[in-house]
Amino acid sequence: MMETEQQVRLNFLEEAEALLDSLESVLLQLSTVAVEKEHLDLALRAAHSLKGGASMMGFNLLSQVAHRLEDFLKIIRVHYQNQLVKVEVETLLLQGLDALRQISQFHQQEQEIDFIWLDQKVDPIFEQLTEYLGELKSEDEDALLSQEEEVNPALLMFENGVETLLQRLEDQLNLLEPEQLYDELITISEQFIDFGLMAEVEPFIDLSQSVKEQLSFITIEEVFSFAQEALETWQKSHALITLGRFNNLPRTVDFSHNSSVELNLLDELQALENLENNQLKDISFSELASSMLGEETFNDLQEAFNQQIEEKRDPFEATENTENKANIKQNKRKFRISNEQISAFNRLFEDLILEKNSINFRVDQLKSFMTLMRQRIQQLEDSNTLLRRWYDAVSLKSKLPQLVTASSQLISANVTLSPLKRNFQEHFDVMEMAQYTDLHLISQEQMETIVQLREVTTDIDLGLKELTQTVGDFNQTTNFLYDNLIRSQMRPFGEITQRFTRVVRDLSIQFNKTVKLEIEGENILIDSSALDYLNDPLIHLLRNAFDHGIEDQETRLEMGKTPEGTIKIEASNRGNQTIITISDDGRGIDLNKISSRLISQGMSKEQVELLSEQELLNQIFEPGFSTAEKISELSGRGVGMDIVKTNLTEIRGEIDVNSKLGLGTTFTLTVPINLSVLRVMIVESKGMVFAIAADTIKGVIQLNTEENTVIWGDTRISVFNLPENIHFSRPNKPFTMTETPMINRSIALIIEDGDSFRGVSVDRFWVEKDMTVRPITTPIPLPPGFNQSIIWGDGRVIPLVDLAEWVNSFDHNAQTINTIEDNNPLIPQTSTILVVDDSINVRRYLTIMLNKAGYQVEEAKDGQEAVDKLFNGLQVNAVISDLEMPRLDGYGVLEVVKQNDKFEQLPIIILTSRSQEKHRKLAINLGASAYFSKPYTEQKLLDTLERLLSS
Repeated sequence: MMETEQQVRLNFLEEAEALLDSLESVLLQLSTVAVEKEHLDLALRAAHSLKGGASMMGFNLLSQVAHRLEDFLKIIRVHYQNQLVKVEVETLLLQGLDALRQISQFHQQEQEIDFIWLDQKVDPIFEQLTEYLGELKSEDEDALLSQEEEVNPALLMFENGVETLLQRLEDQLNLLEPEQLYDELITISEQFIDFGLMAEVEPFIDLSQSVKEQLSFITIEEVFSFAQEALETWQKSHALITLGRFNNLPRTVDFSHNSSVELNLLDELQALENLENNQLKDISFSELASSMLGEETFNDLQEAFNQQIEEKRDPFEATENTENKANIKQNKRKFRISNEQISAFNRLFEDLILEKNSINFRVDQLKSFMTLMRQRIQQLEDSNTLLRRWYDAVSLKSKLPQLVTASSQLISANVTLSPLKRNFQEHFDVMEMAQYTDLHLISQEQMETIVQLREVTTDIDLGLKELTQTVGDFNQTTNFLYDNLIRSQMRPFGEITQRFTRVVRDLSIQFNKTVKLEIEGENILIDSSALDYLNDPLIHLLRNAFDHGIEDQETRLEMGKTPEGTIKIEASNRGNQTIITISDDGRGIDLNKISSRLISQGMSKEQVELLSEQELLNQIFEPGFSTAEKISELSGRGVGMDIVKTNLTEIRGEIDVNSKLGLGTTFTLTVPINLSVLRVMIVESKGMVFAIAADTIKGVIQLNTEENTVIWGDTRISVFNLPENIHFSRPNKPFTMTETPMINRSIALIIEDGDSFRGVSVDRFWVEKDMTVRPITTPIPLPPGFNQSIIWGDGRVIPLVDLAEWVNSFDHNAQTINTIEDNNPLIPQTSTILVVDDSINVRRYLTIMLNKAGYQVEEAKDGQEAVDKLFNGLQVNAVISDLEMPRLDGYGVLEVVKQNDKFEQLPIIILTSRSQEKHRKLAINLGASAYFSKPYTEQKLLDTLERLLSS
């Protein structure tokens, strides 16, 4: 299903979050670590990508604010290398980052942005940054460009001088007469040679020398064409030198007239070489060619011949330098997948599991049928054997009187037999001369049929074994796919903790309290959905640890502690659960304050005294409970703790607290490693089979069928029967299980219901295993607690029941809203456009735009992939490429592709955030057909594309 523009725009906002995280990680170090070029370049790239992508997606305000932030980063990049930035500047930059996050959230929620908020909250940030850093100037841009490209002074003079002369030649090309143009080319060639000598660029020197020498061979009519060819070659060479790419610089002008002459002469040289190999063994080829052509002419042609051989090599050899090889090793890139896409993957995989289970079920049926077939054939064979024996016995009985009569006649005749006849008589069996009856023939045919059936059975058995092996491989592949799918939905714990450093830093400055944050287990993988639920609880616990856990410096010194407090966050895996702890070395939780608070809320002193320490600590998770003496921005160990627990309950998580007065507090959060897989108990009650989440069952008690209550601990609790409270409009079809139940008697499952416990009766407990959970989507109202299901091994669906919801919400009806997306028919495709950009959302946005305009689209995630696709046979009519990309950028695409004669006329449009004229000229000189800087007009881009394709 093709994504809509709005979906792509929202996906870009998710990508923007990653860019903002990368930007924040750099900004947090500016006041503590001297500015390093490499780190700040990461921030600049993130801001630049955000600016360009937001502009393309139509988030103009996000693009503008990112542009303003990028300008100040450029100032720091130019003027503050190897220096520390003031804390005030760092704070303002972080506030600008926060403004970008807020704007992004407005766009995600499709809210209108209040311009009053911009005037009051955003503009003052950049005004203060201007007071500290000043405005970005054009010389700063030039200096930045020089720093990026590491251009030495000689090369800088070369670039500026050559650019001026090339511009002069381009302006005068159509104005000068042929004789004047001839003289101008001579003059410029000599000047270019001087510039090349100054910058020590030998290929450019050779190119200019070649132009000067070839001028002596061309006619006056060819001057204009030759000047155009020389100008384009010089421009390309200048662009490559400006970009620092010296590996494949042109050394000669490929003028058509001279090329044909050289090729003819080279053919003659090749013929002479063949002559040398076959007939002139004693004559040196070099001497012969020199004597025929002259030494100077021969040297020039030999160099041209070597150059042509060099140009016939694989075009990729020129680009595979050490840097590109290193980049190829780092080709493992991370990418983000939206929650909608993850859900789609899960649904597709669940369908695959369903089909796999169905195949396995049918294979098992075939095996059973095969076993039955062998038994039936054996029975048939046994029956046929008995039939033959019966027939033989009957046949022998009927022949016996004849045999007796014949023997008597021989004896009475007293016939003397010859030895031969006597021997025949001794070995002669009267039965051998018997006639075969119809019954015998039918029996014989049946035996032959049985033999044929055995042969067929053997073939089927062999085929079934092969099928079983194939299905086994399929199951193994499916399991491997499942493991990788689950892993793809996992995200490192560090994705949410990377912002915590910023939180602690801001709080330390705001409240003048020195606190160190330690984080361990950042690479522990957690389900992406669980990670989203964990963000707010962890932030809340972190702020509480800072506010009411860590003491001020004076108090810590009086208690013999270090003046700097420590908060530690640690994540680890234990079995199928992730354990997250947040601990501090602060004052701990005062149990006396909790007791006093409970008494003030109406609990008697005697009741409070009966509570254990752990039960007292658990009171902080009750709604509205707080021991804070005053309300403040961070107040109240306990305020909001009920929300923390509620959020964890949503993902089947738990939270525990442990505290020692004066030593500190530790919160322990336990969450499932993966939310897509659930450990379930399969139980049966009144012929109805259903699944229950195993972690919701607190205990199992044997149940007397006549009882409606059981004793759990010291409390008698009531027991409910699930099917008795569910009324079906038609008889319930029994669900037959093939396994043997683990418990084949009535039991009560104990569940927690707030502060109390409830029991649910079942007749038998079948098995406990990990299963994939699927939602039940239906417009029909479902019974309470019936909104999910699992798929059993044979493909049958088993409802997954939330017992707590069922017990507490008998009047609840689940409602499901089906969203139907409108799919527009595809527009007939004509030309194919290759879109090259390292942002997947930018590629998708351009794809949607081009598809709507009637184009077919191919995509490449960077320049190297685009070049690979083109040189491997991909047929496209045009290319739209970004400039800044990993592995091979847009300049590299132009350089490599335009060297190949096959793609000489291929239109390549550059679409980039680089709006400087210098970048535009470099791209045009390398062969770009058009250059668009973001923001751009879609219609203008489409008009340009149509013009290029029709020309």
